[in-house]
Amino acid sequence: MKVINHSTETLKKALISNRRDLAEIYQQYTKEERRFLEEGLNPGEPGSVFQAITVHSDSDWIPSHPEEPQDFESFYKDPHKKTPSVNCGTIYIQTIGSFGETGPQTEEYLEWLCKYCQAFFYGLPVRRLPAVTVAQTACSFRINHGSQNLQLLTGDVLQFLWKRKPRDAFCVVGITMIDLYPKESWNFVFGQASLNKGIGVFSFARFDDNFYDKSYAGRLKMQKQPKQGNYAVFDGHYTPPITSTLLLRSCKVQEHLLLFSHRKKINFFSFQTMTHEIGHMFWIRHCQWLSCVMQGSNHLQESDRRPLHLCPICLRKLQVSVGFNIGERYKALQQWMEEEPKPAAEESTLVKPTEAFQADKLRLRRCRHILETSERFCHKMAGGLTPLLVCRMLLCGLLFQLTSWQSAALKTSDTRPNFIIVLADDIGWGDLDVNRPEQKSNNTPYLNLMAQQGLRFLDFHSPASTCSPSRASILTGRYGLRNGVTRNFAAGSLGGLPLSEITLPQILRRAGYYTAMIGKWHLGHNGPYGPTKRGFDYYLGIPYSNDMGCTDVPGYDLPQCPACPSSRPPKTRLKTSEEKNTGCYSRVGLPLFENSSIVEQPLDPWTLARQYQSAAQRIIRHARERGQPYFLYVALAHMHVPLAPPIPRPATTDPPPLEGQVYAATLRDMDDLVGSIRSASHGNDTLIWFTGDNGPWEQKCQYAGSAGPFQGKWQTKRGGGSAKKTTWEGGHRVPTVAYWPGVIPPNSTSSALLSGMDIFPTLLSLAGVTPPTDRRYDGMDATNVLLHGKQTGHQVLFHPNSGAAGQFGDFQAVRTGKYKTFYLTGGAEACGGATATQEIHDPPLIFDLERDPAEETPLKFGTPEYRATAERVARLREDFLWDVATDQSVSTADYAIDESRVPCCEPTRPACRCLSPG
Repeated sequence: MKVINHSTETLKKALISNRRDLAEIYQQYTKEERRFLEEGLNPGEPGSVFQAITVHSDSDWIPSHPEEPQDFESFYKDPHKKTPSVNCGTIYIQTIGSFGETGPQTEEYLEWLCKYCQAFFYGLPVRRLPAVTVAQTACSFRINHGSQNLQLLTGDVLQFLWKRKPRDAFCVVGITMIDLYPKESWNFVFGQASLNKGIGVFSFARFDDNFYDKSYAGRLKMQKQPKQGNYAVFDGHYTPPITSTLLLRSCKVQEHLLLFSHRKKINFFSFQTMTHEIGHMFWIRHCQWLSCVMQGSNHLQESDRRPLHLCPICLRKLQVSVGFNIGERYKALQQWMEEEPKPAAEESTLVKPTEAFQADKLRLRRCRHILETSERFCHKMAGGLTPLLVCRMLLCGLLFQLTSWQSAALKTSDTRPNFIIVLADDIGWGDLDVNRPEQKSNNTPYLNLMAQQGLRFLDFHSPASTCSPSRASILTGRYGLRNGVTRNFAAGSLGGLPLSEITLPQILRRAGYYTAMIGKWHLGHNGPYGPTKRGFDYYLGIPYSNDMGCTDVPGYDLPQCPACPSSRPPKTRLKTSEEKNTGCYSRVGLPLFENSSIVEQPLDPWTLARQYQSAAQRIIRHARERGQPYFLYVALAHMHVPLAPPIPRPATTDPPPLEGQVYAATLRDMDDLVGSIRSASHGNDTLIWFTGDNGPWEQKCQYAGSAGPFQGKWQTKRGGGSAKKTTWEGGHRVPTVAYWPGVIPPNSTSSALLSGMDIFPTLLSLAGVTPPTDRRYDGMDATNVLLHGKQTGHQVLFHPNSGAAGQFGDFQAVRTGKYKTFYLTGGAEACGGATATQEIHDPPLIFDLERDPAEETPLKFGTPEYRATAERVARLREDFLWDVATDQSVSTADYAIDESRVPCCEPTRPACRCLSPG
């Protein structure tokens, strides 16, 4: 046996690199993570969790396959290297044919295998596809002349997997207990994969200890090859039983194969053979640094010697590609190995073989101890240390630690909080369970909990009643009449939020915050108008509403829109007259952007929430690892149509869902997403502010939300809707919750009159940042409302026209105290298509919202209450309009449209479809 020893300096260079930029990236790990990775610099020492490679014979991989070792630097700078994208992040496992004994044994085995992969590739979901028989694959097969075992032709299996591959797949891994062969001239192959298609298949058949015995039960006595297509030969065909050894080997194989797929961007899902071609095909080569699961393997004995774990160098490659937290990954692996098996069912004799992993469990405990211990006294980077030097180092370290603690104590009160703004789309005030307890629904349990543990606003309003104006005001703290955004931008819009406007993320970023956005932007996507040009360090999302582009499997909408075309590129990217009548965009796919690039077109609406969830968790984790305060703006696709909840997708042959079922399921899906963000943000240093951009879209009927008691009955009695696009309460009063454990008093409510514009000054105040003084703002600092229970809000709040009546942006309704005054009314399209003509009111309509939240009966003209309110509102309105007219900081938005500027991944393809996902 030969031990391959590398010097400490060689291993250090392989792990960290001499390149300054890569060394700086390495320093972004926590000190515990760096200490853990550096355990590999002195392998084999007593107590070390990493060991050197041992070569037992010339038939082992390294002697028989000389290769240039791949260090982290060469991996990182490889031009072919790809990193996972959030839009295709699921590992799918597909079982083919008989898989051991059928029934509970198979299910338990596969459940263990999936959970193990979930822990190993921490952060990427692992799911199983429904099992298939060999006949379903329609693959060719043969009897091996030597082993007399049935074998499947891998190329045919791969073709089957390719057709079955889900859209959100990172890779599809076919596993079978039946032997494989790649072509007639080959004896067998453990597995095979397609580099470009992201599919692979491998067999466990030869991992059985008895496979090569002449008495092996899987051997057939047939003298002739069976007829192709006669799959009856597989009926009752013997496959190996599930054993501890097989499980252990399969986990190693699964790691070895799938790890390299993560080296590819998930669109390509690189797979290749598990031996000779693996390094060439996936750009993470066989490990030649330390004992590692990534070592090459020429034979089963060498595979058994290979450990389950990754060496630090390969671990860093995987971490950079996937983005997990190292400590959390090891915790997940330990939980999998130490999880107590469920009591075996009566018909099942399979017990989880935890003893097979005993050594690995002990090692994982040591790894986690290193990752969770703040200081280790005897850690060595190089060379020996004398006792005197150790004592001096400890003394200096102690003094430094005491100084650091004192400094930290002084800075505690100055620590800047993190901010997460979650903006729901087209959500109704009544959609939040706690706003309507009499309904006894349970669609928003996480938001209910956040309200119980935080602050629920009763009188909170979106700055406008439609998308773009509302979002512009939230990010600038200014009404649309000032910031220039008074109506929605189109898919072909040239402009966006005027460049003269300064946004909340721009200010926070200058103050040292990491700023990121996930979701719907809708403030301009061409040139300098995109999110990363307006203050966000990172962006993942849709440039406009999720109904402004087609998808391959459309969500629920009214009317139901068609899928993207599969042939002929569009002659025009704008809507035709027919599409304008239906509201459908069927010519260009809905794009998903990452930063300034399209990564998927058309995107898959059914996986979008999980992509957003993964991105949010990653952003929060990375910001915490850097020790940098962050601002995360999550603009959800929920509850805007088309709805794509986690229920069976619509098909033309399916019966329609029950009334309200789709919307309720979408609410629960949204709530789950909010709950996952809350969990990821753990701690009392983060404010989460949930609100909506406007009220429900009534004309969508069963796919629209509830405005609760705010029905706008005066309008609905005269025709038209009274929610989105209108200035009735249902159009702009939105469910809002602020959650900040240990800071905001729990189970509190606020009746203060507030607006989404108040987010801008409030966050800046909490961050200790002064906004630019060269402009006028309309939002108010609501810190006292959030933290101290004050009930003082706006003295007056103006509601602009958002499309129902009058000129876009004009103030047609004014709120003062409990009174709401209308100078112009008009209903948006209601469910069923009814509309109403606009009406100018002189004298205005005035409603008392305390007595009449449904806005059904206005105050009688001429009464003292009416006259006093009307006179006061007239003065306030006139003063405000004069203030805007004399404001030198007023901006003007460019609403010009050019069809050539509609986002398009590949203009020569139908629906601008990307050549490959992502």
